[in-house]
Amino acid sequence: MAEEGRVALITGGARGIGLATAAEFIRCGWTVTIGDVDLAQAEAQAAQQGGRMLAVPLDVRDRAAVEAAFARSLTHWGRLDALVNNAGIQRHAPLEELTFENWNAVLDVNLHGAFHCLQVAGRHMLAQGSGAIVNLSSIAATRGAPGRAPYAASKAAISSLTKTAAVEWTARGIRVNAVAPGYVETDLVTVMVKSGQLETAPMVARTPARRLARPEEIAKAIRFLCSDEASYISGHVLHVDGGFEADYGVPFFPPKQQA
Repeated sequence: MAEEGRVALITGGARGIGLATAAEFIRCGWTVTIGDVDLAQAEAQAAQQGGRMLAVPLDVRDRAAVEAAFARSLTHWGRLDALVNNAGIQRHAPLEELTFENWNAVLDVNLHGAFHCLQVAGRHMLAQGSGAIVNLSSIAATRGAPGRAPYAASKAAISSLTKTAAVEWTARGIRVNAVAPGYVETDLVTVMVKSGQLETAPMVARTPARRLARPEEIAKAIRFLCSDEASYISGHVLHVDGGFEADYGVPFFPPKQQA
């Protein structure tokens, strides 16, 4: 395969979309570093991959930790071909009740953490003259998201940062894109449904595909954007959302036939 031997680093890679993306890269011949604050979970996943996955501790809020994770990955694999900025958190609250602490916590991981990783990876890729970066945005970036103000703001900023990075770096060999998932069937969603914090029925009803995405479907889009098949795609935010963004949101009722 053309992609055999390439290396990707995925933040928040121990579970959910990050882990599914790691598995997709490995399926296509890549080797992968997964960075996560839950090192034990990351190491347990890596142990199942027969030497094709490296687990490293990674708190994306900590610039020194980011630099250490990238350095360890580069020492282990000898190269870096792709970064997937996947790590993210949410804090739910009505806007008038949202604390600055929770606002800042989300921005610190979702935006500042992505910036740290983008910049560290970008500097290495600029020196080698090649690379691909995919940032995780969201459908919340382009719509009002009740109860999720910091999350939506962080993802809108990610979409903008993606385009700016692409404009600055594409001519120098680095393609930068984003994937904006719709509602995804992750462990976090399952836990929130079981605890009564979330209902899937309104999500499904609002999505033309009439179902949630599987993490593997998001992973395939991410891997595609990092591959040679996407060699002329940069600065794009790809919505993988079952038609959510395209939907006008108002149902059509055909006119009644006159008697």
